[in-house]
Amino acid sequence: MMPFGSVSRKLCCALAWGMALFSSVLVAEPQTLALLDNRFRIDHAVDEITILVRRDIGSAPVVVVQPDGSKWYAERHPESVRWSVTQSSDMIQIRQPTPGPWQLVGAVEPGSEVRLMTDINLAHDAFPETIYRGQRLKLTAEIQGDSDRIEMRDFYQQLEWNVIIHSANRPGDENFAAGPYRIGTYYDDGEGLDERPHDGIFTANLNFDYPVGLYELQMSVENPVFSRQTRQSVTIIPQPLRMRVEGEPNDGYQLVLDIEPEVIPRTLHLALSVQTPEHSAVELVITPSQFTQRIALPMLNQHGNYVISGQVVGTRNTGNEFYLELPSLSVYVSPPLPPPLQQQELATLAMERALVQEQRAREKVLWVVGIVNILLLVLGCLVLALWRKRQRSYQRLMSQPAPEADLTPEEVDMTELVSDLSPKKST
Repeated sequence: MMPFGSVSRKLCCALAWGMALFSSVLVAEPQTLALLDNRFRIDHAVDEITILVRRDIGSAPVVVVQPDGSKWYAERHPESVRWSVTQSSDMIQIRQPTPGPWQLVGAVEPGSEVRLMTDINLAHDAFPETIYRGQRLKLTAEIQGDSDRIEMRDFYQQLEWNVIIHSANRPGDENFAAGPYRIGTYYDDGEGLDERPHDGIFTANLNFDYPVGLYELQMSVENPVFSRQTRQSVTIIPQPLRMRVEGEPNDGYQLVLDIEPEVIPRTLHLALSVQTPEHSAVELVITPSQFTQRIALPMLNQHGNYVISGQVVGTRNTGNEFYLELPSLSVYVSPPLPPPLQQQELATLAMERALVQEQRAREKVLWVVGIVNILLLVLGCLVLALWRKRQRSYQRLMSQPAPEADLTPEEVDMTELVSDLSPKKST
């Protein structure tokens, strides 16, 4: 028979172990509290808590009332509190919250619940190590509170997602020193690749159409309350399919597909669209059977510019499936050459050219003669004008009276002067 003390000690140990296990289960699960008059209670064992509350669309942020009656506002609160606001929700993180009854004042939706979380994590699908240029990926991510996905209407408005890549500067890579590039974000709006809106599963919409090479990728999600990020290396590689067009206007054109050995040709399915010069579209669905496949293009029957674009899905030899957006291929079809001319037509054309040249030569001679005559006429007018000007000057000079010449001493009659000066006798 086992002593009573030993039994009691074992029972106490088992009870303590069971309580510890039970308490760990409670801690691992997020707490969702139903509001009673917008009130809830925080336990004394909580060191940090994040509150998610849903309210009427367009309403003001809630006011948090502490157990002692003091109030916190979205624009005024201690540094230990972080607050993120959208049109219909609040996300509030509180460090070292005061144990006791708390209250939310605001337009909280009837029947709303307050979700209390002690830990927030980012869970996401890992990126492949190698990605084709232009490849579309369906990757999902979610924000977990205490290991449980957060589902809340308009919760996506609380978050800002970013996916950025920059070159790893590996020597010889095409992308050396390229970036950073912001290649997309994550959505939870039920559009594109996202299956259902507001289910807490965010789906990526990313663009990998960048130069090939090794990149460092950083995915981050943040708001004023928390920030999470993850990093990894990815390599963008060339597409395993290349398109080109061969042919001549008289022989017809063909689309040539060159497929790399890393993929299985029969698993490829191409959905192409050929845009014609008349802005109409011709759809092509192609499933190649060999690594070099030729497809006739009878729609390239008129001169002008054609654009071939589309998508392809397939499977690599490793079993990984892919979806690619193919680069657009432009093709210009030249107009057909005119038929060769007959001997008589050539003679007629030569005669017409000779007549045209003769007419041009005649016109050129007429122009030269006309210009010379005009120059001679202008020169004659200038000479005539100068001669008439000199004539008028000579006539004015001749019409003026000649000036009296000064007398010399020999030409002066002194007798008359003496007679004039001698005294006259009286009679």
